[in-house]
Amino acid sequence: MSESLYGIGEFAALTRLSIKALRHYDEHGILAPAFVDPVTGYRRYTSDQIGRATLIGDLRRVDVPLVTIASILDASPSEAVEIYQEWWSREERRHTSRRGIGRYVTARLRREGQPPMDIQTRTVPERKLAVIAAELFQPELDSFIMRAFHDLFQWAERHPGLRDQTTTPDSPTYVIFHGPVTPDQSARVEVCIVIDGPAEPEGDITLRLEAAHEEAYVEVTRAGLQFPDILAAYDAVAMWVTQHGTVLEGMPSREVYFADVLAAGMDDVVASVAYPFARG
Repeated sequence: MSESLYGIGEFAALTRLSIKALRHYDEHGILAPAFVDPVTGYRRYTSDQIGRATLIGDLRRVDVPLVTIASILDASPSEAVEIYQEWWSREERRHTSRRGIGRYVTARLRREGQPPMDIQTRTVPERKLAVIAAELFQPELDSFIMRAFHDLFQWAERHPGLRDQTTTPDSPTYVIFHGPVTPDQSARVEVCIVIDGPAEPEGDITLRLEAAHEEAYVEVTRAGLQFPDILAAYDAVAMWVTQHGTVLEGMPSREVYFADVLAAGMDDVVASVAYPFARG
């Protein structure tokens, strides 16, 4: 080859990468040597590869996954920027969540020995629910809940008599979580409104009856609904249920809203965190 070739040691020094890293990137197909000696197996690189190598190194220093790096390297400059910025935005949301949980854990440790939350119980009658559901990660949660409630109330408005357009203790709305929703773990989330009367499913809206049950709950303010503060309510109710009974299979934890959250003050009680349960 007419162009100068660098041995792997020299190329590693030029690109601030280790020999081990260069071999790793070759194995993953994002930085193959320009030439491999068929007899000795020695790897050789060209000066044209220095820019690609240093970019890979910089991306790895901020923990960009190799699969994302491969997409960036294969994209046009504008597409590469978009891919990187999308990844960075996800990471910022993830770090924000981690910082919040860190503050919550610190606060929880400092509250050891303080009085527990006021856990109450109630009997919930059989209810007919209109539901919009999706499998979600945490960054998608807030926008999905807002959109789903908007669509459900518009649907109810087109069918007079199903429910009031206001949210009250007698006509609540729910968000039901079928598992933990985190930046790295998705779960099925159901947004529900209670309806009364005949109706037909439409689009993403399904209908179902939820059986009468008893549930343990704690009331929360609008401020208390914010993540990660709401984790304290979930933890408190879950602990109470483990001490007094068992959770009901097929009836996951939920947030039950009985007031207009957006119109409420931050200190107004607007919802409860509830666990359906059977007494032990």
